[in-house]
Amino acid sequence: MSSYPIVIEEFHNTLLKLRGFTGIESGVENLEPIDTDMLGSSACAHLPHTALLRTDGGLNHEVLIQFEITFDYSPESLQSLEFLAWFVRDCARGGTKVQLRPFALPPETPFGRQLGTTLKWHMDLFIDGIEESLEPAFETVRRLHHSLQTAIQLYDIPLK
Repeated sequence: MSSYPIVIEEFHNTLLKLRGFTGIESGVENLEPIDTDMLGSSACAHLPHTALLRTDGGLNHEVLIQFEITFDYSPESLQSLEFLAWFVRDCARGGTKVQLRPFALPPETPFGRQLGTTLKWHMDLFIDGIEESLEPAFETVRRLHHSLQTAIQLYDIPLK
């Protein structure tokens, strides 16, 4: 049984149907206390630095729901990523505060070279107006999920 809320689990399941996608994890981060001085910390490495630098940190009552997608480097995964990149851009053009960005670890560590093995994609969903409950965030995920399902059907995107 998943520890994710059902709306998040359903979104995960739809993303995992895309060819070449091998895993997905997500989390919620309260951005309100994040300031630009904190961004150099390794604890903040997963955050969307450029977006936070543009706003001098998190906004009041703002959360980030981040989906981290792993893939298998196959041609099918690249087609799925291309579709997802278009989908996210289209949603952003329509007013959803969402972005897709690459995430990777350093090329070298004390344990050896890891270049070519750590690339993941982060889908960052920014939601403001969160005060007492995450329900407004879950509603945003519901709408995003419905749009994704519609786009998959409309464009006959190949699934596993």
